[in-house]
Amino acid sequence: MAFNWFKKLKTGLSKSAQKVEKAFTSVIGKKKLDENSLTEIEDQLISSDLGVNASIKIVDKLRNHKFELTSKNKEISKEMILKVVKDELNKILINSEKSLFKDNNDKPHVILLIGVNGSGKTTTAGKIASMLKENNKKVVIAACDTFRAAAVEQLEQWASRTKSLFFKGSDSSDAAAVAFKALEFSIKEKADYLIVDTAGRLQNKTGLMDELSKICRVISKLDANAPHNKIVVLDGTVGQNAHSQVKNFNEQIQLTGMIITKLDGS
Repeated sequence: MAFNWFKKLKTGLSKSAQKVEKAFTSVIGKKKLDENSLTEIEDQLISSDLGVNASIKIVDKLRNHKFELTSKNKEISKEMILKVVKDELNKILINSEKSLFKDNNDKPHVILLIGVNGSGKTTTAGKIASMLKENNKKVVIAACDTFRAAAVEQLEQWASRTKSLFFKGSDSSDAAAVAFKALEFSIKEKADYLIVDTAGRLQNKTGLMDELSKICRVISKLDANAPHNKIVVLDGTVGQNAHSQVKNFNEQIQLTGMIITKLDGS
């Protein structure tokens, strides 16, 4: 099952990789990268949805890189270029990496999941719970999506599957009140983690965005540091449009991280 998933992920990511590789076809076989070639690479990278800042960093790296040409390898090859690009992308990604699962002194450690409709928050909550349970952590999953009954049912199934405790409010309950009671329940149960799944919301809907701030304020009355992680869940297929989502959510509640879903289809 895991093998099939990784195979699917590799196939999905290859679509993006093929677009990026096309950016280098014009310079393969040259002895030097001139400015016209570098400009073309930059345009291709941006059009491949790699992002302006990342594309500029990669092109600057290529501009300053000294390719080691020999009597055997007299021309710049695709492999040479891809190695430079891979190294630069690794630097960008590694500097942004953060583990949710390292040991912490905050118990229960509250993880608040937010995002737009359909980004994969509920499934992500289940996957996080599964990983935590594999590390022998006691987990509570709270359903604070009070708008969509199907989301509550789906989350309850994940709780059952991962053998996590499950908490939900009554229909049409106030989301902040549900989160507060869920944290009370988690403290009583001496849980290690509380995962709070919230309703999907567009970042330009003021009322729903204000609800997120209210959730954070209310649960901080029980624990001044909660929520300890405020994670935006992003749909990997939306590309650079995710920037506006992150910007607006961050302005509302000061995010601590992000999780990108659906990479196997991007």
